[in-house]
Amino acid sequence: MVSDSELIERLREFLKNSDLNTTTTGTVRRQLEEDFGVSLSDKKLFIREQVDLFLQSQFEQQEQENDDDKDDGDGDDEESTARSKYHQSEDKKRGGGFRKLCCLSPQLQEFIGVPQLPRTEVVKQIWEYIKGKELQDPSNRRNIICDESLRTLFGVDSIDMFQMNKALANHIWPLDSNGVAPTESELKEKSELKEKQRKAKQEREEVAPAKSKLKKKKRKQEREGDSDEQEGKEKRQKAEKTGFHAPIQLSDALIKFFGTGESALARSSVIKKMWEYIKLNNLQDPSDKRRILCDEKLKELFNVDTFNGFTVTKLLSPHFIKT
Repeated sequence: MVSDSELIERLREFLKNSDLNTTTTGTVRRQLEEDFGVSLSDKKLFIREQVDLFLQSQFEQQEQENDDDKDDGDGDDEESTARSKYHQSEDKKRGGGFRKLCCLSPQLQEFIGVPQLPRTEVVKQIWEYIKGKELQDPSNRRNIICDESLRTLFGVDSIDMFQMNKALANHIWPLDSNGVAPTESELKEKSELKEKQRKAKQEREEVAPAKSKLKKKKRKQEREGDSDEQEGKEKRQKAEKTGFHAPIQLSDALIKFFGTGESALARSSVIKKMWEYIKLNNLQDPSDKRRILCDEKLKELFNVDTFNGFTVTKLLSPHFIKT
């Protein structure tokens, strides 16, 4: 089972070498699933939060570099800076990924001063505001002390950076298929709907605690009985024949390496078996767990002395025989 710390480490490594104009959270999740050979469909929100924190850290790093290099000249005022960044984003309308132009909620429009911005630019401007107003709690800089403007935007007196990333998601909406922003009335209606949904969800969670939900789910499963079990079995069988679960013919060398006599296995099963072998034989470098120190069997299979753990899929590729 892959840990959250391993996911975060690989996620950041992948994003550092990615084009943010084309990369999406879906791209990141699929890459992590391939690297670790597991399904991460239940980690979508976690991955989105970690992506936002990465974007935030990149901004902070850039700010630090700018602080080291800046001169003593007067800067533009906040309004002209926002307009400038808005026009820059207009030039990137056809971009995609994390820098794809998005529509902002009425509250966020009022805060930033423009109707549309890429998500990366929203995160950047929010943090410019926080740092400019010195709103970080000195005793815990992850906690933001909201002034009147942020209190209007988030509806709380204080908020930590994790909660803030979640709250911002409610204020950043995709443009329609033609790249056109909703009208002001549509934005207001959508904003009110989201707020109603948020309050309704909060009320449901207060009235129906987790234990009650589990009991209802269990009763429902008992009522549905064999019908659901059969349907689930059919779905699993279908999944096993497609994607990562589809059996692939293995090379003679890989069959010999595993020694089980199985000539075909799912790609995900092969990756899982390989990591089990690595961990069982303590082949991870103690000083850098990402580095694998090959024993004689691995050297014979991959023809290398060491390799980075995230390249195991590439090393295995020649051993999958396409039919």
